[in-house]
Amino acid sequence: MTNPAWARRRTAARKYQPTRTRLLLVAGSPPDDEQRYFYFEDADSNEPLFDEVCAVLFEGEPSGDKVRHLKELRRRGVFVTELKPDAPRTNEKLAPYVMPFLLNIEPLAPEQIVLIGAEEYDVLHPALEKAGLPVIDVRVPPPSSEVEFRQKLRLALVRADLERLIQPLPVGKAKKGGDES
Repeated sequence: MTNPAWARRRTAARKYQPTRTRLLLVAGSPPDDEQRYFYFEDADSNEPLFDEVCAVLFEGEPSGDKVRHLKELRRRGVFVTELKPDAPRTNEKLAPYVMPFLLNIEPLAPEQIVLIGAEEYDVLHPALEKAGLPVIDVRVPPPSSEVEFRQKLRLALVRADLERLIQPLPVGKAKKGGDES
């Protein structure tokens, strides 16, 4: 039986999965609060990873329509996933999730991978390197340490030759006839 919260998160994420994944950001697991998730469109569903990724890539705190930010991330080829996607982490080891992650990452075909969190880096970086995947050798801390997160994510983008992804959110255009993407 599928966990309903997991199914809801997967559906939300798939909507914003880019056709070409230039940058795959890998966090440990979804947030504890089931109402908050990177890809949930409700402005009240913002969570620290979304806020901090946007602060770096758009050179400023996210504000206004969350959908606009998510669409721009998709357009730029940025996708966020988790090593343990099924549920928030509750003290379990991450190592058992490495092999399933490696099997599930193939369809994304990321051009560059950045790992978020020290334990995530320690357990996943060697496996990604061994598999010949393009993982960046920068330890990006969790977003709870805002300043260090922003510095390390910027460093990872520079090392990945993806600093062109860092630019302000484009000024919104008037929409005609529906979805702009």
